[in-house]
Amino acid sequence: MKKFLSILCGSLIVFLMLAGPGNVVKAEENDEEHGCGCIVEPVFGAEKNKIVSNHLKSTEFKTVKNEQLKNGYIFLGAEYIEVIYNISKDIMMVGVPFIAADGTVKMEVFFNGIHQDLPSKEEEESVNEIVN
Repeated sequence: MKKFLSILCGSLIVFLMLAGPGNVVKAEENDEEHGCGCIVEPVFGAEKNKIVSNHLKSTEFKTVKNEQLKNGYIFLGAEYIEVIYNISKDIMMVGVPFIAADGTVKMEVFFNGIHQDLPSKEEEESVNEIVN
């Protein structure tokens, strides 16, 4: 009787796990509204190390690094650099984090080795005020 009861309870648990899911996650089909619709892929391993090594040698990176160090930011090191390949646009994106004294992180972004000077929060707010 014990075996029958344990098999029955086990079957009930398996049935509830497979047949009665709770909240079903529904992926949005049309991504064009909320993003570029790009196909991106993170880069890892030896390929990432090669890209990071070449990036650290570039004058574009050295200029940005020196500027951020003058502004009081600290370079976290090569191990925290993120590399993402945008397959759709054929762009290699490199994100380099710098940390401020208060602990906030600033990410400097490079597309194919060219620094993308992103607006600060104050600049974004002033543009939003003008537009709206």
